Amino acid sequence: MILSLKILFITVFIQLSNIEFRYTVEENNIKKENLNSLETELIPFQNIDGINLDSYELVVKNKEYYFINNASGLVYKVQDDDLTRVDNSIDNRLLKDSYIFHHNDTIFRYGGYGFWSQRDFIIYYDEIINEWEIYNTNINSYSPKGSYKGVYFKDKNDVYFIGGQRVDEKNKLESIDNQDVVKFNFETKSFEYLGKLNFNFDVYTLIVKDNEGFVINNGSQIAYIKPIENKVLFFNKTPIQLNLKLDQNKVTNNYFFNESYFLEVFSNQDFKTNLFKISKSDFFRNKVEESELYGRSIEDSINFSTLFIIITFIILILFVFDRYRFSKIILSKHGIIYKRVFNRLDKKEIDVIIELINNDVVATKSILNIVENPNLSYPHNIKIKDQFLRELNLKLSTIFNTNYNPIIVRKSKTDARIKEYCFIDAFNRIVKRFSINVY
Repeated sequence: MILSLKILFITVFIQLSNIEFRYTVEENNIKKENLNSLETELIPFQNIDGINLDSYELVVKNKEYYFINNASGLVYKVQDDDLTRVDNSIDNRLLKDSYIFHHNDTIFRYGGYGFWSQRDFIIYYDEIINEWEIYNTNINSYSPKGSYKGVYFKDKNDVYFIGGQRVDEKNKLESIDNQDVVKFNFETKSFEYLGKLNFNFDVYTLIVKDNEGFVINNGSQIAYIKPIENKVLFFNKTPIQLNLKLDQNKVTNNYFFNESYFLEVFSNQDFKTNLFKISKSDFFRNKVEESELYGRSIEDSINFSTLFIIITFIILILFVFDRYRFSKIILSKHGIIYKRVFNRLDKKEIDVIIELINNDVVATKSILNIVENPNLSYPHNIKIKDQFLRELNLKLSTIFNTNYNPIIVRKSKTDARIKEYCFIDAFNRIVKRFSINVY
């Protein structure tokens, strides 16, 4: 459906104050259209300073009309039928191609180019002092690099900043594609890094925005960007889309209303345009492919807060593991490791300890089988056994800093004439912590 209304607008920006009205500028008039009734109202103004309106963006809020300079902080407002400068800002030229939007009746800006760098923060227009002020953000959130010439998409309290350019860090005279996709949330006042773009574009390739995203001119194709879903859908252009009015230096006057797009389309060879209405469902034909809008590497996924938590967690694990190793007792075939100190024992001492660990009680004969000298008499071997156990007790009590003999002797419950050896109960609690590695 082609509407007969010819497009004569000279401005490059359209601001919808709500879903019912559309505002455009025709010379020295603001045209207010009711999109339901199609009634129009002209709000005339005198451009007393003779400013170039092509360098300004129109923002409508609370039935007031503001013109924001797209390169600096100059702000004009329609007052008593005159376009009057109302700000006290310096014309610093530091905000070229910044993102201009409003939230809860306040005008905001993010990014912008000036003097070989880009702004990496948000400012807002303070109507009390009529100056631009830094908007305080969460100091613990992501710190963006800033950009310009990109496209913003606003969804309730979230604003996505996508595409555009930024200054090359290695060559300040050059601009490079901005691949960072950043989201700002007004409730938490926090930036969030979402990932890197899988393909690049800027605001001058923007065709139209809607309630889910925006449409980008992509050569012989159109790309439907859906930031919330992290999707980009590519479509081959239809004949109507091939005739869309596009300007490399201006944002289009297209708009979305009631599930339909209203687009400027060339109708004949004299370069005149008509406003063409097409439903959203009919606009997207000839789908080619679908992919993620942005992606994240493992390195990208780890911000400073996450990195701090990970490092803290690793340190905690290492500390716990170190304490575990510090308190762990290893019985090897060469000795005992306790509190990371190696205490050498001979094979017979190791064998007696193993025998005591494996049995509740050990008979004298079993001890003699380990320590006896077959060339000596039985009484002499008994003395050797007693001396051996005294020395082993001394070593064990020294290693574990005990004030008792770990190995004790007692009479057998079945035959009082037989001596049996075992670990004292207090030392048994230490023995339970032994990790045996003697084989």
